[in-house]
Parts: sequence; structure tokens; C-alpha cells
Amino acid sequence: MTTFSDAFRSEVLRMARKEIKGELGTLRKTVTAQRSEIAALKRDLKALTSQVHALAKAQEKAATLVERQQAALGQSKALSDSQQATSGAVESEGGKVRGGRQFTFSHEALIAKRHALHMTQKEMARLLGISVVSVYKWETGEVTPRAAQLERVREVLKMGVRAARKEIGE
Repeated sequence: MTTFSDAFRSEVLRMARKEIKGELGTLRKTVTAQRSEIAALKRDLKALTSQVHALAKAQEKAATLVERQQAALGQSKALSDSQQATSGAVESEGGKVRGGRQFTFSHEALIAKRHALHMTQKEMARLLGISVVSVYKWETGEVTPRAAQLERVREVLKMGVRAARKEIGE
């Protein structure tokens, strides 16, 4: 009897596997297609997320540029109206002069001045008394100069071609 039950059981298992095999094939195909579709959607999502991030960064950069330009225009108008010798200096209650930030740095202005002076970055660095890497980073907008160098940058931006060439020659 055990031989008959073993044979019967094995035959039922074989037939069940045969029935399930066809259904599992279509199910596997569906799962594979869905997985590839999910992977494609994830790639699209990643691309769109990075694009949104880049656009947000560009918008932020444009907004700061507009603010700088408006501040520069507003500052130049205020200076010409009041003809102050010490712009940004505020007299406190004790009578001491407290220095504020007198000059707003613009990397576009530095680039424009360097081109107007017909100078390389190396020559501009020598004129400012800094390294070439600093000039590069200032011009790309990666870094802004410290307060100690802002005064020298301001002087250089006011220079003419002859005066700049004369200083480099020294």
C-alpha cells in the first residue's frame, strides 16, 4: 500500500507542478516587467530631482546677483547724494567711529576690471598682492575676499590702466 500511496502522491505533485508552471511563467514575466518599470521610474525621479535642485540653485544664485546689483546701485546713489568720505562708518554714542562693511564685492566687477586693464589672472594677483588661485576663486564666485583684502580690491577697481601697469612694474 505504501508503494501505491507514494506513486499516487508523486503523480499528484507532478501534475500540480505542471499546472502551476504555466501560471508562474506569466507571473514571472509580469514581475520582471514591473521591476524594470520601477527602475526606469526611479531613474526618471532621480533625474528630475537633480534638475529641480539645479534650477533652485540657479534661481537662488540669480536672486543674490540681483540683490547685489540693487545694493550696489543703491549704495552708489547714496554715496553720490551725500558725498560722504567714510561710507559705512557709523559714529556710536561714545564718539568712536565704528567701521562697517564699506564695499560690497562683486566678482563680475573684478572680471570686468581685469579685462579692462588687459591683465592676466597672474598679473591681477600680483597687483592685489594675493595668489593666482585666490583671483580665480574670487572671479568664479566660489569665495569672497576677507575684509582685509576688500580695501585693496576697492583701490584696484578704481585704478586706471597706467596706474595699474605702473604698480605691477614696481
